[in-house]
Amino acid sequence: MRAAAIDLRGHGAAPPLAEDAGWGVFADDVLDAARALGPAPLIGVGHSLGATSLLLAEARAPGTFDLLVCFEPILATDDDPAFAEAAARRRAVFESRADALARWSARPPLSHLAPEVLADYVQSGLADQPDGRVRLRCAPAVEAQLFRTAITCPWREALPLVRCPVVVLRGGDSVVVTGESLAAACAGLPAARLVDVPGLDHLGPLVRPGAFAEVLDGVLSQFGDGPAHSSGNAVVSRR
Repeated sequence: MRAAAIDLRGHGAAPPLAEDAGWGVFADDVLDAARALGPAPLIGVGHSLGATSLLLAEARAPGTFDLLVCFEPILATDDDPAFAEAAARRRAVFESRADALARWSARPPLSHLAPEVLADYVQSGLADQPDGRVRLRCAPAVEAQLFRTAITCPWREALPLVRCPVVVLRGGDSVVVTGESLAAACAGLPAARLVDVPGLDHLGPLVRPGAFAEVLDGVLSQFGDGPAHSSGNAVVSRR
């Protein structure tokens, strides 16, 4: 299987997120990536905002994906300003990558990430500045905007249009996304299955990537695309 990990608008090396942008722009990003991969069996794997983006993309262009695996998609039902306020306060500029690593290693939630994941974030999540310092690629204002606009995401209208099989994964230790909210959402998906994953919380794929990989491998094996069958492509949509 060939895997392609994409940067959504406002993240990584992708174009900036416009101030008035809604979550629908991420569906465009996913569909652009899918078209670039060309015709082939296509699996979408996403986490959090990335998972929501996959669902919005498939709803906009049914038949793009043969299977979606969505770990705790953000399907907001309440407007909680606490997340946006916390994101807006994030420090954006550091003297060096070593400075950022030292700070993040000592402060949750980033301190909980697997060492290799945090190292990747330090390397690819920061952009070099002309003065020698480094700056977050996803600006705190952008992250805060995403939290503020989550309540306006058109996921309720989108879910009934998703016709491909969908496996929705929920971390058994999650306090961000409740089983009840995901169960209600799955009721709006024509071909969905909700699976609890013990021992993982909302950041599970980043805290225990090996455990998540085993769960993903099991899901793909059930759909005939595990280790014994590696044809096709996968779009990995992530924040």
